[in-house]
Amino acid sequence: MRDYTIVTDSTCDLTPEIIEKYDLKVVLLSVLLEDRVYKNYPDGREISNKELYAAMRNKKLPSTSAANVEDFIEVFEKELKAGRDILYIGFSSAMSCTYNVGCTVAEDLREKYPEAKIITVDSLAATFGLGALAVMAAMKKQEGLTIEEVAKFAEDNALHMVHSFTVDDLFHLMRGGRIKKGSAVIGSILSIKPILRVGNNGLVEAAGKARGTRKAYAMLLEDIRNNLTDPDLPFFVGHADNEEAAKEFAEMLRSELHLTNVYVECLGAVCGCHGGPGLVGAFYHGKSREPLANTEEMKVADRDIA
Repeated sequence: MRDYTIVTDSTCDLTPEIIEKYDLKVVLLSVLLEDRVYKNYPDGREISNKELYAAMRNKKLPSTSAANVEDFIEVFEKELKAGRDILYIGFSSAMSCTYNVGCTVAEDLREKYPEAKIITVDSLAATFGLGALAVMAAMKKQEGLTIEEVAKFAEDNALHMVHSFTVDDLFHLMRGGRIKKGSAVIGSILSIKPILRVGNNGLVEAAGKARGTRKAYAMLLEDIRNNLTDPDLPFFVGHADNEEAAKEFAEMLRSELHLTNVYVECLGAVCGCHGGPGLVGAFYHGKSREPLANTEEMKVADRDIA
């Protein structure tokens, strides 16, 4: 059996240490800030998370661009030339054309390397939802599963990767088209802490609302309590330049839910552009991506404004 490599892209937001530990390869997306393009390296060598969030706090408005054909070829061909097959687990196709570009490159390279297997999986996930799925897939590879078995595992578990988070300002998600304008307006008018999710369609959706940060975290905690499948699986508490709050939230989760494998990490530049400074959330394997109980109240507000 040929060896194979699990490839993901830089929206997984995994640190270089985690990437190395699980022997993952990463295709880079890019950030555009003040007319300069920065590659989204996991180690932040071109633009660090701190630099990005400082710019956003100073009212700079970065944008992002998908990985291109050359980005994929550079990563894929290196593995193929070394005699390894490829399993690519990519950023939600509903949020970016990156996954579709990867599929196009994979199709072309199948003709060039007919002996190789190149399998692509649409995670319908982002940031640490994608990262957690890639890590779990790598763990399955380490257990000895074949490329086909790991691909099926990733496909079967993609919609179990829960993204549940709150933000300080819905403006950045609205600006990037990641959430409806109506939800953003409601959040601004009422000064609420919105609870958001990535739905089964791979897009950010309103999932609830709370008056104040403490109540928002309590809502997130209760949802995780009801939804968590296994406290030993990788669990990411992600934040956007809000480390103190993320650590506090992580300690709450460890204490209440007895989690054993918690990572507290900062969102990378690409996903951070859309979440904006202040975001805190949980990214984990759950029973369902179904929204919280009071979603309907937010949806009604959307319809009233739209």
